[in-house]
Amino acid sequence: MPVTRRHLTCLLLIGLLPAAIPAAESESAAGHSASRMTDAAVALIGLFDEEQKKQALLPLESDGRGTWSNLPVFFVHPNGIFMSELDDAQRSAVHDLLRASLSSQGYAKIAGIMRLDDMLKELTAEQLESNPDMGKDPLWHALGATYTSGNYTVAIFGSPGKGDWGWKLDGHHVGANFTVAGDRVGFTPTFLGSNPRKLSSGDYAGWMPMPHEGDRGIELMRSLTPEQRDIATITGELPADIFEGPGLRATLEAQEGIRASALSVRQMRLLRVLIREYLANLDFDAADAQLAAIDEAGAEDLWFSWRGPVDPNGRFYYRVHGPRVLIEYNRQDANHDHSIVRDPRNDYGEEWLERHYREYHPTLQEVLESGRKRAVEEYGATPR
Repeated sequence: MPVTRRHLTCLLLIGLLPAAIPAAESESAAGHSASRMTDAAVALIGLFDEEQKKQALLPLESDGRGTWSNLPVFFVHPNGIFMSELDDAQRSAVHDLLRASLSSQGYAKIAGIMRLDDMLKELTAEQLESNPDMGKDPLWHALGATYTSGNYTVAIFGSPGKGDWGWKLDGHHVGANFTVAGDRVGFTPTFLGSNPRKLSSGDYAGWMPMPHEGDRGIELMRSLTPEQRDIATITGELPADIFEGPGLRATLEAQEGIRASALSVRQMRLLRVLIREYLANLDFDAADAQLAAIDEAGAEDLWFSWRGPVDPNGRFYYRVHGPRVLIEYNRQDANHDHSIVRDPRNDYGEEWLERHYREYHPTLQEVLESGRKRAVEEYGATPR
């Protein structure tokens, strides 16, 4: 049964849509995240020496804000300062800034993905030793040397505490972009991925840094009737990756799948839970503001689409798309996933800052060609 005004009222009553907040409470919560982030950024900058400031501090108007990548730094060198170039106090201050910018859930995911890169370095070394063919490939040796939590960069745009500003954390499977404009906080675009998606052995066997992103889509698909599934499912080959990854913003021509207005109350609740899985990575007041923006634009105008089998252990892709949110999740393979959340109107806080940032990223073919050439040069092997 489609969602009606009565259904939306029910959702409001059971706490699935944001209720009106008393004025005093709203005013005290407004700017909470912005204030915490600004204080943490100022503290971090205070620990940089002059040379580090040249690397880490960039103008707010810089198009470097739109230059980020989820690829290992061997392929795409990010701007900003590497974590490996910071001392313990400075790295600790970066984590203070992360915690000020995120909920405990969001912080656990990003810190976990960074920790996972250290584990991936160990796993790759084991594979290179046990697999002769893989060991002959210079690209794998180059990648194995690149995987590390030290190869994430921090860049701060503008002057925290002296006007609007932003910052980003960039590296393998993390492209997190934050904006502070007055009391408002934005966090799009944010790319997160994990490889391996789930550790299969060792002391951390079973651990996952992104445990629910895939499951939330499966839950919603399983709730649909056969007729609704037919509408939501897009046939054809599975995409190789998410569509609006780095450098590919605003490339989707149309929304697709099933419209939220055609969902039942229970299904609408599951859609809401899926969206919150991504938005709740941000601190509470900023997350609530983004949810309110989605509702103001029309929750019934959200669309959900699916590609691939409805198999929690298989490959699949899903998308949630509306005027104020774009969420994509792609299961690259059974143990590797990518995700992104964007605000089609306000990535990088552009609506607030009244400016547009050019987003640039080399094509996958360009990345692979240059990466293999560099690997051959550095490791002295013959291209394959």
